[in-house]
Amino acid sequence: MQDIAISQLLSQLQATPAGAHKLWFADENSYGALGQLAHHAHNLTVLSNRFDIHQQAQALGLNSIFNDVDFSEACRVAIDAIFIRISKEKPVTHHAINQAVSALNTDGQLHLAGYKNEGIKTYAQKAAALFNHSGKLQKQKDSHFCSLSDPKAIANITLLDTNNYTQLRTIGEYAGKQLVSKPGVFGFEKVDEGSTLLLQTAQTFLTKHARINAHTRALDLGCGYGLLAITASEWGIQNMTATDNNAAALSAITAGAKQNNINITTCAADAGEGINGTFDIILCNPPFHQGFEVSGDLTDKFLHNANKLLAKNGCALFVVNSFIAIEKKALSVFKYQQTLCNNKQFKVVLLTNSQ
Repeated sequence: MQDIAISQLLSQLQATPAGAHKLWFADENSYGALGQLAHHAHNLTVLSNRFDIHQQAQALGLNSIFNDVDFSEACRVAIDAIFIRISKEKPVTHHAINQAVSALNTDGQLHLAGYKNEGIKTYAQKAAALFNHSGKLQKQKDSHFCSLSDPKAIANITLLDTNNYTQLRTIGEYAGKQLVSKPGVFGFEKVDEGSTLLLQTAQTFLTKHARINAHTRALDLGCGYGLLAITASEWGIQNMTATDNNAAALSAITAGAKQNNINITTCAADAGEGINGTFDIILCNPPFHQGFEVSGDLTDKFLHNANKLLAKNGCALFVVNSFIAIEKKALSVFKYQQTLCNNKQFKVVLLTNSQ
C-alpha cells in the first residue's frame, strides 16, 4: 500500500535544488522510498537507524549512514533540507526533529510528514515552535505535510521532550543481572513477559536434554536490549552472539553486557541475514510490527534465517503471542516442531531439523 506521507516528502525532495545538501531520515517507514531516493542521489545523505535500510541504500548507490539517529555524523557540510517521515515512537520523532534544528543551516528547511492518526498535527505544531517560519499544514487524504524554515537558535528554545533519548539507563534486573536500555528500543522500559517465559522454558528444556557444554554456540536473534542473551550467558554458554537490525538496540546490549561483565559478540543484521557460521541454540522473540503496520512477513523472515543459521543438530526456541500461527508457518521451514509451553498469552515453540 502506498505511503502518502512518503510520497509527499518525495515531491518536496524533487522540488529541492539539485545542488542543495539534503538529509533523509529513513526509519522503518522508509522501505518503499529508497528506489525513488536513488533518482535524487546527488548531495543526498540517507541516515537510518535500521541496518537493512542502510544496506539497501548503499546497494542503490546512495550515501548512507547507519547510527542511532545522530544527524551530526551527516553534518560535515551545512544541511539545506531535511526530510522526516514521523516514526512510530514519539521519542524517536522528537529526537529527529531536535536534531534537525541543530543540523540545518540558517536558510534550511525541515519537511515533516505523517498520518493524522499518528499524531502528525501535534508533531507539526510542536516543531513549529522551533522555527521562525512554518508553512501551512497540507492534507492529502489522511496524510499531512508541512515545511518549516529558518531554525531558531538553540539557546533561545526549549527542545522537544525525548525522554533523554541518547541516555542509556538501568531499567531493572532479571535473574540477578542488570538490564540496560534506552528509548528507541522496543519495549525499552519493561522486562518482556514473553521473553521471560522463553527463558524459563528454554533453560528447563536445554538442561534436561544436556544441550549446553563448553563448546555450545548460541544466538539471540533480534536481541533488543539483550534480555535473552544476558540471561542465557549465565547457563554455562561461553559463546554467545546477539544481533539486531536497530542501532539503538545494539548500543543497549553492548552497554548491558559490559555492565554485567559478560562477553557477548554483537552484530548488526536484518533478522540474522548475512551472519557467518551456525549456532547450536537460537533464542528468538521475533517482532511482528513493521512501522505502524502488523507484518506476518517478519516472522517468516526470522524463521527462514533461523533455519539457515541453525547447526545440524541444533534447536531454535521461539516465543510468540498465542494467536500467531507460528507452527503452521514453520511447517515449510523446519522438519520438527513442538509447542513446549502455551499460557494462552504467549507460547514457546521448539524448532529443529533432527530429533
